[in-house]
Amino acid sequence: MAAKRIIIGDSEVQIPDLGMKAFIYPLILLVLVWVIFAGPFYVVDPEQNGVVKTFGELTSITQPGLRFKFPWPIQTVDLVNVEEVRRLELGFRTVRAGGTSNSAQYRKVPSEALMLTGDENIVSVDMVVQYKIKDAGRFLFRIVDPERAVAHASEAAIRQVVGSQEIDQTLTTGKAMIEAETKLLLQKVLDSYQAGVHIAEVKLQDVTPPEQVDAAFKDVQSAKEEKEKLVNVALGYRNEIIPKARGEAAQAFQEAEAYKQKRIKEAEGDASRFTQMLNEYRQAKDVTKTRMYLETMEKILPGMDKYIVDGKDAGGLVNVLSLEKVKGGAK
Repeated sequence: MAAKRIIIGDSEVQIPDLGMKAFIYPLILLVLVWVIFAGPFYVVDPEQNGVVKTFGELTSITQPGLRFKFPWPIQTVDLVNVEEVRRLELGFRTVRAGGTSNSAQYRKVPSEALMLTGDENIVSVDMVVQYKIKDAGRFLFRIVDPERAVAHASEAAIRQVVGSQEIDQTLTTGKAMIEAETKLLLQKVLDSYQAGVHIAEVKLQDVTPPEQVDAAFKDVQSAKEEKEKLVNVALGYRNEIIPKARGEAAQAFQEAEAYKQKRIKEAEGDASRFTQMLNEYRQAKDVTKTRMYLETMEKILPGMDKYIVDGKDAGGLVNVLSLEKVKGGAK
């Protein structure tokens, strides 16, 4: 190996002549390490989006697959999971998730849970918000702390919706409507922030009165349920008795109408028969009188006691013989 001689004072020093190779190989090695560990290729998983930054500024969003970029420090990539359903708890926190051997434990957060209703009552609301990232670029760069922004927007939305409802509706039948309105309002607020978030679901976990007045509220609810029960019983009785009375009235009316028609027909028949009899009487008075007498006797005599009186050759005695006895003896 060639060397250079350098004279320093009275002594001579020899320095090896390494040439350009001593600098080229380390430089090549450094470039290889740079390309391998901070190089131009990166992989985006199926559930991810790649957020490409050029000198710290957002330039593009890449889809799943093998992608190319300029090495650091020119470009960097943040991989964001856009398929993950993120969960936000409002009014409570999960201390321990439930499993097969133990139950879940929760911690109340009164500062978030307590809110006013439209009729100025206080309720405690526990809510879960599930959301996904729909625009990774906006999610990372439009808001400083997007998760905190979602939490604050969720709290503001539920307070506004509950504040427009009465307490009875909030505690009972209005929960589904509150969930739907809160979801719409929350999505509208986040879209105005350009947060890049899609609200998948808003679910009310528990809506109760505050612990201090819980017993009184339960008494009120019990009284309302008893009232509704009595009202339903009364309505049931009304629905039973009114149709029955209407049916009886209709039946009586129909019977009266039938009796009316019957009497009219009978009267018309009697009048017609009397007119015919009068015409016959005018044509043959004696025959008609005799026939009428005989017909009358046929109607009267069967229901009367009949006696035979024989006073002939009896002197002062009158022999009376019951015709019924004679008929009975004849039998």
